[in-house]
Amino acid sequence: MQDNGYLDMFFDEAKEYVEILNNGILTLENNPEDKETIDAVFRAAHSLKGMAATMGFENLTELTHKMENMLDRVRGGKLKVTTDFIDLLLQGLDNIQFLVDKIKEHEGKEPDDINLEGFIEELANYTQSSEKSDDKADASNAGDNNLAGDFKLNLTDDEKDKLLKDKKDKERIYHLQVVMDDQDFQSVRAFMVLKKIEEVGKLFKSVPDKDEIENSESGVDTIDIYALSWLPTEEFKEELAEVSGAEINEFNELEEAELAKKKSEQKAKSLHAEHKINSFQNSSTVRVDISKLDTLVNMVGELLINKTRLQSLDIQRSKFNEIMPQLDRVTMELHHSIMQIRMVPVGVMFSRFPRMIRDLSNKMNKEIDFVMEGQETELDRSIIDELSDPLTHLLRNAIDHGVETPEVRKGKGKPEEGRIELRAYQKGSEIIIEVKDDGAGINPDKIGQKAIEKNIVSAEELEQMEKRDILDFIFHPGFSTAAKVTDVSGRGVGMDIVRNVVKKLDGQISIESEFGKGSTFTISLPLTLAITQALMIKVDGDTFAIPLNSVSETLTISPENIKKVRGKDVIVLRENTIPLVSAANIFGYEGLTSYKKSETDLSVVILKSGDRFIGLIVEELLNQQEIVIKSLGNYLQDTDYISGATIIGDGDVALIIDVRDIVA
Repeated sequence: MQDNGYLDMFFDEAKEYVEILNNGILTLENNPEDKETIDAVFRAAHSLKGMAATMGFENLTELTHKMENMLDRVRGGKLKVTTDFIDLLLQGLDNIQFLVDKIKEHEGKEPDDINLEGFIEELANYTQSSEKSDDKADASNAGDNNLAGDFKLNLTDDEKDKLLKDKKDKERIYHLQVVMDDQDFQSVRAFMVLKKIEEVGKLFKSVPDKDEIENSESGVDTIDIYALSWLPTEEFKEELAEVSGAEINEFNELEEAELAKKKSEQKAKSLHAEHKINSFQNSSTVRVDISKLDTLVNMVGELLINKTRLQSLDIQRSKFNEIMPQLDRVTMELHHSIMQIRMVPVGVMFSRFPRMIRDLSNKMNKEIDFVMEGQETELDRSIIDELSDPLTHLLRNAIDHGVETPEVRKGKGKPEEGRIELRAYQKGSEIIIEVKDDGAGINPDKIGQKAIEKNIVSAEELEQMEKRDILDFIFHPGFSTAAKVTDVSGRGVGMDIVRNVVKKLDGQISIESEFGKGSTFTISLPLTLAITQALMIKVDGDTFAIPLNSVSETLTISPENIKKVRGKDVIVLRENTIPLVSAANIFGYEGLTSYKKSETDLSVVILKSGDRFIGLIVEELLNQQEIVIKSLGNYLQDTDYISGATIIGDGDVALIIDVRDIVA
């Protein structure tokens, strides 16, 4: 068996290289000429081959070697990127992942019963047949490749950015090709052309460049040039015509908008929404096991608890009052640093979805434009690990139930290509993730009828319900309106799992849907699960904590301002009707006097749950403080209204209120 330290390193790095290959292959499908992506994918295959060979994994080494050869031929222009080529590479990538998984299952040994000779032969045959057809095409077009007047110089996106930045207000951008005649001293004439350009403007780039021309021992017959000049086109040409033996062969005056358009078109060829390839670079980073970070977070949590307890002693000593602010600052900075270490971009999770969308859309004969945004948004690693399955369910449902077939969409007057968006962004102390499609939408009438059939709700109750509450039925266990069951979705499982996982992560999920136009599923999550800001309240002498991201505001009201709407107590706040709930009633404090008969003003916390607001009447508002969230354990994990516990300054336990369970 291999050394565990090396094995762990191999599995970690193999995962990253596979991810780069997956992203790169999908990007190549949309932009076959992207040299940077081709190079990144080739380097990933080459590095993976080297790692496999070092570890002695023969099948994996052979497979990655063949894929590396194919990519090397693409780099050299000997092989073209086609749909068949992409399909073959993706199949190879699946086999790589399969082999890595098998090696992990067998504790560092490559199983003897795996035979990939057939697929490896298929790779070799494809390479040979493609090269033969390309050779024939090259022979027939040989006369077209070196036409006089073709520009040899093309700018990269970075160079275009710099050119636009260097350009002054009244300057013009010229792209030209100058040809030297067959006289002697061609290099001298070429040098004089560049010198003349610098007299009437600025030389931005040339092929060959100035140094190469100056040091050239052989003649220079053609120069391609990008230049900036304040002279109008005709005057600029006249100045260059003064150089004898040099003739302008091609000439373009480029507008800023034209350069910017070329740049945006180049970017649009990639797989939408900043789907970029990250090649490995030298960096000052270290790999740390997530369990070690969990231990560190727990230790910081204990430090915060004891700091709070120390503050509650309220010792009136000058040294104590001098030390406590410093301790508070250092503790907060330590907590912030630890949280930042645990944060990773959601792009780590998003990167696996383009391949899934591609495979499913091909399988179901649907055209999908998949757009991803906000991959740089950061979220706690533990949340990202849990969130992958729920998002997979939502995206698969969007393809299966949401987006219609091209024929149906055409009949509805929609574009034949459906659109699915996966977006992440930060909103206050929450991360929002949206899955949106422009498909068929959800029919609330059909959902309501199904809910009645399953005895989830009565027809009378359904009539009183709002649309958003009816749509929420799809999260009920076993609830499905699919006409038929497929291997993609429709078995009535999945959506309840989605809500349960999101709730376990202390998040919320909501639906917006317009029948015939599409649906949006919105997941809101806390930045971290370990430590948060909370509002402390008191109910009949007991202290409770409410996460601050669930609090809209606090206020005091007079009992006579309480109104009745449909038999429920409400208050009107800035023209909005907000239902009231008593914390004493929720937690069973029967001895408390009814708030309706109170002779003093009432303390109310306005809670926000999704797009709903509820007023929670409490006995007393205490303070705002940072709390460490502790789990209730398996035995108490499903307790209504409570999501966890924390230890407060005096050492007592305060329960954390689960706002999602509070319904007016």
